[in-house]
Amino acid sequence: MGSEISTFTGDEARERFLAVYDHAMGFWPGPREEQDVETGYGTTRVHRYGTGDGTPVVLLSGANATPAVWASCVAAFAADGHPVLAVERVGEPGRSIQTAPIRTPEAMAAWLEEVLAGLGADRVHLVGHSYGAWVALNQAVRAPARIASLLLVEPVAALSPVKPRFLLGAVVATVMKSDDFRRRWFGRLIGDTGETPDVAEAQTRVALEALGGGFRWRLMPPRKMTDEQLRSVTAPTTLVLGERSRAIDCARAAARARRCLPHARGVIVPGAGHGLPVSVLNSEVPALVRRAEAAEVREAAKEA
Repeated sequence: MGSEISTFTGDEARERFLAVYDHAMGFWPGPREEQDVETGYGTTRVHRYGTGDGTPVVLLSGANATPAVWASCVAAFAADGHPVLAVERVGEPGRSIQTAPIRTPEAMAAWLEEVLAGLGADRVHLVGHSYGAWVALNQAVRAPARIASLLLVEPVAALSPVKPRFLLGAVVATVMKSDDFRRRWFGRLIGDTGETPDVAEAQTRVALEALGGGFRWRLMPPRKMTDEQLRSVTAPTTLVLGERSRAIDCARAAARARRCLPHARGVIVPGAGHGLPVSVLNSEVPALVRRAEAAEVREAAKEA
């Protein structure tokens, strides 16, 4: 089982990664609280911003990205009284600690269900990017009871195959010892997200350290979802895709979403790559939350 558990290669690698991670998390607005949630798959670190009593907005970052990528978004997401909860997945570099394998989509959904239960979050607005968007959509398919809405940014594999050049670049970036190559590859992948230079550099350093060989990544890869699975998703959904994504064929993904996600609204961001388009998310997430909650009010009125 040990070979199926993600872990740092040693204490030095862990401390090196946490140093750049902590620096990047310093760009979050304050106050920020941290909480550890125990699950059957390990200890999960959760970062909280905002004290409102609205339905929480739960954030799932892309692979190796960490909650640092949401620094420029959390204040906008929390503006209407919704606390923001950014989850560090077990099995990825950070302060979460994996203790059991996650081999299947069912196991991934079980892990997140335990996290949400441990947080006391009966209903959540789930926001994910890249691998995190796949995790969010997987949750809506396999454990939908808590999900009030979904915002999916560039969900890898779920709607359309990952581009082969992206996979090749990811492998080369992981095995090569050249930081220059990793930086160029990552910059082209993410594109212009609208971040300030200091925030963008801090987030890039996190990604480069994660790719640098100091962490053994053992989580399951994302998988394509069937038409039947996608049609089962009933939560209000917004799908955000980059026009110039190097990871996803945005036209193909958007077409499948129109066909199989009847409650989804699609947004293709002109000129955007695979990264988080900050200004788009800072408007789209609050808009989706308001739309979903208005729909719940209408539904409750019908039942009254």
